[in-house]
Amino acid sequence: MILLNAVILFFFRFNFPNLTDIIFVVYAAIAFTVAENHLDLMISLSIVLAHAVYTETTFSPLIVPLGILLSVRRSSLINKIQTALIYFPIFSISVLITYRLQNEYLRMSILTALVLICQIFLDKKLSIITERMLYSITLIIVSSVLEIAGNLRTTIPAIAIYPALFLIYLRFLQIHSTMDQQKIEHQKLSNFRSKLATIINLTMSVNQKSTIEQSLFELASAISHITGYRYVLINILNRETGFIMRIAHYGLNQKEFDRLKSNPPTVEYISKFMQQRFKVSNSYFIPEGALDLPAEYVAVLIDSNEFEKPDAWRPQDMLIIPIYNPHGEIVGYISVDAPEHGRRPSVEDIQVMELIANQAYRLLERSEVYQNIVVRRSYDPHTLLLSHSAFLGLLETEAKNGENFAVAILDIDDLTKINIQHGHETGDRIIEKIADVLRMRVRKSDFVARYGGGEFAILLRNVSKSKSLEIIDRILDEIRHIEDAIKVTVSAGIGIFPEHGNNYLEVINHALKALEVAKKSGKDRFMVL
Repeated sequence: MILLNAVILFFFRFNFPNLTDIIFVVYAAIAFTVAENHLDLMISLSIVLAHAVYTETTFSPLIVPLGILLSVRRSSLINKIQTALIYFPIFSISVLITYRLQNEYLRMSILTALVLICQIFLDKKLSIITERMLYSITLIIVSSVLEIAGNLRTTIPAIAIYPALFLIYLRFLQIHSTMDQQKIEHQKLSNFRSKLATIINLTMSVNQKSTIEQSLFELASAISHITGYRYVLINILNRETGFIMRIAHYGLNQKEFDRLKSNPPTVEYISKFMQQRFKVSNSYFIPEGALDLPAEYVAVLIDSNEFEKPDAWRPQDMLIIPIYNPHGEIVGYISVDAPEHGRRPSVEDIQVMELIANQAYRLLERSEVYQNIVVRRSYDPHTLLLSHSAFLGLLETEAKNGENFAVAILDIDDLTKINIQHGHETGDRIIEKIADVLRMRVRKSDFVARYGGGEFAILLRNVSKSKSLEIIDRILDEIRHIEDAIKVTVSAGIGIFPEHGNNYLEVINHALKALEVAKKSGKDRFMVL
């Protein structure tokens, strides 16, 4: 392109600019500044035609590149130079072809036709040919009328009429652009509705499958076909074991899926992705290089040499679509990779996948296999204390906050024997009375949960080790004085954060080991290891 411009400059005999030429260059600079978002050859043509009508010089092709370079636009200087290098040879060659024609009206018509053809070739937008042809014809007619009116051969009509035509055409382009944008938005809405209908049909169909495993694999396949991602992995968070479970996939070979299943990351692992800086809608997009990812937990499924554009999906990009329960807790997530369109996700793409994630939860909560993992009820219906799963959620949050806390696991001594000798009604009554003591004796800042059949758990927040031992000792003494026909005692184990672990699971396990020692040491006591 640079060589072509150099050749044209060398062989084309341009006149030295006079006052009229300078006026048109200033006019061009103003026009290209105003038309920054709609710069095209048709706008340039109105300037060149006006100059050709009122002058006898060959300076017309230079008006366009000079006007572009002198315009006050937000685009960079390099972009201005590139545009000028494209427009200059188009007008130079068009003027050169038509220059020797004797008939001025024929010359203007052919010049307009040549520029219009170049415009269509550059934009490749056949939908706007009619509009630009009409504008071109209008320019020819106006130029011809002014040419016939020989007594008006001054720059005054050009300054008055052509800018008016230019502003009308610019307004038309703005309206056309707005209409195109509305069509795009309407198409997006239509696609969204179509995908939503597909999701609803999907949910209704997978519920009729014979097994939950089959349904989940069907769901993963549907996610791929609806969203265009070639690889899909469905995961749930098992807070009991502290590990992520890979439960279904689409697109992976079985060997790779088995490798991911046999090397599950911890529940804590997923929290590093769920940072505010990565959040898009209610999901998380982690661009390549933002985090260091252990190789055993991830699968690199695409070739980096295929993607060079700035918005291209990279081999180590990650998109995490959380699966939320009705309480807003994350119980699992869907990860996808290798979009067919090759681009990073739009907000609309993510919102569609979030709808699917909601349906994934509906499927999981109705399954016997995964129900106890994903359905985290907040309260135990018998004691109205926090449920086991809700308590674990609280501990997880507390550990992330980094504050000191203590966990005590209490177990009713000889509850099985009490149930056998005195009946389950007696056992239930004792559980209720101990729940009342715990509810009344802990501080307002602490939490109590029904941890198991005869087990309770207490979260003591912002306490020292000595203070936590004092509180648990007092609670055990209160339980000894419960008024009942049967003597009631409990054993307890205590874990301290961060002394006994860097995460909530390690602290819980430490407390359970201490409880076991307390039981073996004679019961009716608490232990801390």
